[in-house]
Amino acid sequence: MESFLIARAQELVIGGLLALFIPAVPDNMSKSDIFGGLTSEAKVDAFNLPGYFTSSKELKALIERSQHFNIERMEILNNQKKYVSLRNPSMYSLFLRAALEGVIAKHFGNDIMDELFNRYTGKVAESSFFLNPEADKSIVLFVLLKNNN
Repeated sequence: MESFLIARAQELVIGGLLALFIPAVPDNMSKSDIFGGLTSEAKVDAFNLPGYFTSSKELKALIERSQHFNIERMEILNNQKKYVSLRNPSMYSLFLRAALEGVIAKHFGNDIMDELFNRYTGKVAESSFFLNPEADKSIVLFVLLKNNN
C-alpha cells in the first residue's frame, strides 16, 4: 500500500484528491491462526499475499506514516448486499485453493497444502459468513485523501 500511495502522490497535483473504496474488516477482528503449527511463524510473517483486508486503524496509521496525503474523510460503509455464489464451504475452499495454491506452495512448500486447506475449509464452515450471512462483519472503507506534496 505504501508504494501505491507514493505512486499516486507523484501523479496528483498538490491539493489533488484521491478517492478509494477499500474492502476491510472491523478494527476489533483478530487475525486468523490457520497456519498454527503447520509452519514457522517467521515464514507466515514473511508471506505477502496482496489480498489482505486491513482495518480502518491500520489504514489510517499507514496513510499518516507515508506523509504524502492528509485524510479528508474516512467512512465505514456497511456491506449489506451479498452476492456470493459459493455458499458451500468446501467449494469456497476449493475455489481459493485453485487460485492461490501455486503462490502459497512456492513459499511454504507442497507438503502442507492438504492440511492447510482442510483447516481453512473448517474455519470457513465455522465462520458467520456461511452460518449466518447476514451477520457478515466485512465492511468497505471510503477514504478521501488530499495530496500534500
